[in-house]
Amino acid sequence: MFGFWWKKKVDEKNIKAFDSALEAIGIFMTLSEWEKAKKAIEEIKIKEKESLDYIIEKLENKTDNEWVIEPEKKKLINEFKKKQKKLEKLQVELEEKERLYNKDIENKRFKIRFEKIEKEVEELIWAKQPDTALELIKKFLEENTDNALVIKFYNNQKKKLLKIKTKIEKEKKEKIKLDAKAEAMNLIWETINWVKDEKIKDKNIEKKSFFNKLKSKLAFYSKIQERIKRKKLFDEINVLIEENSKINNEIAAKKLASIHKWMTKEIDEQMHWYDLYWKIISKDKISWDAFWFRENKDKYNFFLWDATWHWIRAWFIITLLNRLFIKYVDTAKLWELSFEINNWLKQDLKSRNFVTWVFFEIIKDSISKINYTWMWHVPIYVYRKETWKIERIVSTWLAAGIRIIKHYADIKIKELNLNDGDILLAYSDWIVENKNSSWEMYWFDRLENALKKIADTWQDTHKIYNYIINDIKIFKWSEDFDDDATAIIIKRNIKKDIINDWSEYLEKVKWKIWLNKNQIKKLQWKSIEDIEKELEVLKKKKETERIIKILDWYYYTWEILKLKQEAIRYIKEWYIDKKINDYLKKAINNEKSYKIKQKNTRAKNKYEILEELYKKWEYDTVINEIEEIIAADGEI
Repeated sequence: MFGFWWKKKVDEKNIKAFDSALEAIGIFMTLSEWEKAKKAIEEIKIKEKESLDYIIEKLENKTDNEWVIEPEKKKLINEFKKKQKKLEKLQVELEEKERLYNKDIENKRFKIRFEKIEKEVEELIWAKQPDTALELIKKFLEENTDNALVIKFYNNQKKKLLKIKTKIEKEKKEKIKLDAKAEAMNLIWETINWVKDEKIKDKNIEKKSFFNKLKSKLAFYSKIQERIKRKKLFDEINVLIEENSKINNEIAAKKLASIHKWMTKEIDEQMHWYDLYWKIISKDKISWDAFWFRENKDKYNFFLWDATWHWIRAWFIITLLNRLFIKYVDTAKLWELSFEINNWLKQDLKSRNFVTWVFFEIIKDSISKINYTWMWHVPIYVYRKETWKIERIVSTWLAAGIRIIKHYADIKIKELNLNDGDILLAYSDWIVENKNSSWEMYWFDRLENALKKIADTWQDTHKIYNYIINDIKIFKWSEDFDDDATAIIIKRNIKKDIINDWSEYLEKVKWKIWLNKNQIKKLQWKSIEDIEKELEVLKKKKETERIIKILDWYYYTWEILKLKQEAIRYIKEWYIDKKINDYLKKAINNEKSYKIKQKNTRAKNKYEILEELYKKWEYDTVINEIEEIIAADGEI
C-alpha cells in the first residue's frame, strides 16, 4: 500500500509531456506524497490552458481563413477537455486514496494507542494505583467519545477498577487497625510503607507449610540430580584429557565450563568476629583461580589457590582440588589437609602442573587468631589500624605438587593475630602482575600503597576491594584483566564477637540502662552488634513507657491541647505504641467537641444581641449582620 517497493525516482524538472506528467503523479500517489501530487495536477491544468491559448493565438496569427482555423481550433479544445477530464478523474482518485491512507494511518495509531492504554492500565492495577488508572481511561474516553469500542472498554475497566479501589481501601483500613505504626501515621495525616502484621505472616506460613515441605523435597531431589550430573561430567572430562587430542580438549573445555558455572565466584560471608569479602574476576568461563568457604561447629576454613599451565588440565585440577577440600575439610586438621592434597597432586595425579595456595583456619574458641599454611603464594598484607601501618608476610615454601611431603611435622602452621579494625589482604598473582601500556607491572609496592590509602579512610571490605580493583584498571587503562584475578579482604570486627555470661561487657551494659536478670540472660551468647540493636529496642521501649506516663498526666489534668501536641511530636520521633495512639484519638475527639461547644456559644451570644436589636426595630443592622455571618460561615 505504501509503495516502498517502487524504485523509480521522479525528476520534477524534466516533466515535459502530458503522459510523463501523469506518470509522475502516479509515482507521487504510490509513494503517498499527496501534496506533491495535488500540486502537480494544478500545475498541469495551468500549463495545459496556457499551451492551448498560445497555440490558438499562433494559429490565428498565421492565417485569416476561418475555414481552416475553426476545425483546428475545435480539435485542440476537445483534446484539452479530454486532458482536463483525465486530470479531474485522477484528482478524485487521489482524494479517495489519500482519504483511505489517512484512515488506515489513524486506525493504526488508534490500535497502538489502545494497546498502550490497556498495558498501562494493567501495570497500574498491578501497582495498586486504581485512581491513576481511572484518570487515564477517562482521558482516553474524552479523546474518543464517538468510538463504541472505547466506550465499552471504559465501562468494563471502570467497574473493574472501582472494585479494586474498594478492596484496597478495605485492606488499608484493616492494616490500620492491625498496625500501630500505620494507625499513628494515619492520625497525624502522614503515610508510611505498609508493614504487614506479624500474626498475618504467621498464618500465611502455616497455610503454606505443606508447599514449603514439598518445595524442600524437590530442592533436595534436584541437588542429588545435580551431584550425579557433576560426577558424570568429571568422569567424562578425565577420559577426554587422558586421550589428549585437540578435538577432545575442546570438548573437555566445554564440559568444564558447565562444571565451573557451579563454582563460587563471589563470597560476602556473614561470620562471627570478622567481615569477609572476596571475588574472582575470571578471564574466561573456566577459572584457574579458586576459593571456598566452609563453616562447621568448631571452625571456619577458607582457601585461595591458583593453578599453573593454564589449559584444560589446570582447569580440571582446580575442579578436583575443590572437591577434595570439601570432602576432607570438616574432619582433617589444617596440616593434614595440606599434607594430603599436596601428595595427591604430586603422586596420584602424575601431572606436571603445580598449584600455589594459602589455607586459612579460624578456631571458634580463639577469637582473634587466624591459622594459615601456604605453598609458595604471593605475599599477604596486613593493615594495622592502631599504627596505620602495613605488614608484608612473605612465603618461603615450594608450590604444591613439586615434591612429596614425608611427615605432617613438615607442614608449618603459622599464626596471625588481628586486633579490632585490622585488615588482611590475600590475592592471586595476577593482581600484581597486570601490565600497563609501557609493559610495567602493577607490582607489590603499588598494591601496598593502594591498601594503605583506602584502609586509612574506609573500613568497609566492599569499598576496599572495589578501590584496589579500580586502581589496577586505572593503571592498565583497561577494564580487562590478562588472567584470573582474585582478592580476599578479611577485617577483624569486634562488634561481631560473641558475648558469654561472664563478660565484663554485659556488666557495664546492665548498670548503664538498668537491665534485670531476665533481660541480661536474653543477651548472652549473641554478638555485640546484635546486643547493641536489642539495647536500642529496650531503650526505646523504656522511653515509650515514660512518654505514656507523661501523656497520661496531661489527659487527667485536662490539658487537651498539650496532649495533642506532645502525642504528635512523639509519633513523628517514631515512638509508636497503641496507648499513644489512643491518647491522640482522645485529644482529637475532645478538641472537636470543645470547638463545637465554643462555636455554639458564640452563635448563641450573637443571636441574643441580634434579637435585642430586632426588638428595637434596628432591621437594617440585623439584616447586614446576618448576611455577614452567613457569608463567613455557611454552616450556621
